[in-house]
Amino acid sequence: MTTRTSEEYELDQDVPVKRKLVLYNSRHFWDDVVKQLHKATGFDIVHCEQIAMIAHTSGKAVVKSGDYDELIKIDCVLKEISLVTEIQ
Repeated sequence: MTTRTSEEYELDQDVPVKRKLVLYNSRHFWDDVVKQLHKATGFDIVHCEQIAMIAHTSGKAVVKSGDYDELIKIDCVLKEISLVTEIQ
């Protein structure tokens, strides 16, 4: 017979909380969205096209996951052309 015990874990205050940057479908030209994603993230064009396609067909797409400080920089560049984004 196996006995399970529960352990309580304390959250380490030094560990950054992982968040995700979400891009929502909006009324922008395809090339503009792809170029801005490339400028903001440094991802290759094919990856940026995939993110844009997911946002277009599903209504939203995760651009990147990471800590808030990293995502806010990307978010600012995406908002330069008024793309609709959210950090969750």
